[in-house]
Amino acid sequence: MGFSQEMSETRTSVAQLASWCLTVALHQEFGIGAGRLERLAKALRRIQEENVAAVLSQGTEAAARQREGWIQGKVEMDFPVPLLRAPRTRREKQLRMAGDEAAATAWQIYAAGVIQELRFGPDRLERLRQAGRDNYRQFNQWSSEDGLEVAMERLRRCVHAALQEEVRIVDERSSHYREDAAAMEQDLRAAQAMAHRIQASRVLAVPGISHTDAEKGEIFARCAAETANLWRHR
Repeated sequence: MGFSQEMSETRTSVAQLASWCLTVALHQEFGIGAGRLERLAKALRRIQEENVAAVLSQGTEAAARQREGWIQGKVEMDFPVPLLRAPRTRREKQLRMAGDEAAATAWQIYAAGVIQELRFGPDRLERLRQAGRDNYRQFNQWSSEDGLEVAMERLRRCVHAALQEEVRIVDERSSHYREDAAAMEQDLRAAQAMAHRIQASRVLAVPGISHTDAEKGEIFARCAAETANLWRHR
């Protein structure tokens, strides 16, 4: 595996785990049930699509400002990934930075959805952020002590309890992950097509904007927010 691919997979994995940990926190810390989580998932999909459209039509900085506007200064924007030890090598530090960026973006979109759908204020948002990080730390502890498969199964059970239905937590090395990744890519391309239509209709849009495959991958990794429905059985 090349380093660029490892960076991309790190971003995707971290965003997925951060969102699952936040979903579990909503259920365990705030008593949010399956029905409200379902409505939140719909709000998150809409917010994600809007943010992807902003990236494609205006750039990543504009998309970041959009997320800041949604959050309105009600909570911290970062979501540092809890690690069991500090990164040592340059490679580990780069992966840590990529993971923190992906987690921050996932958190910002998740927080925007929680503000809009659940009407959380600053205090509850910060409690959610800390509870989500605590859950992520617990996942890493499970993985270190008992192995990745055991950790994923325990996380699956927690999410199952929140959603009240069977869910599948994916291992990137499995064929199921590759199938889900292909489906996610298809969803992204649909969102990109929508964004290009929006761009074409804007009087002030810059014409002729194009993106390489690598840039599209970066856009997805930075803007994708894993929602409460994303990894359900298809």
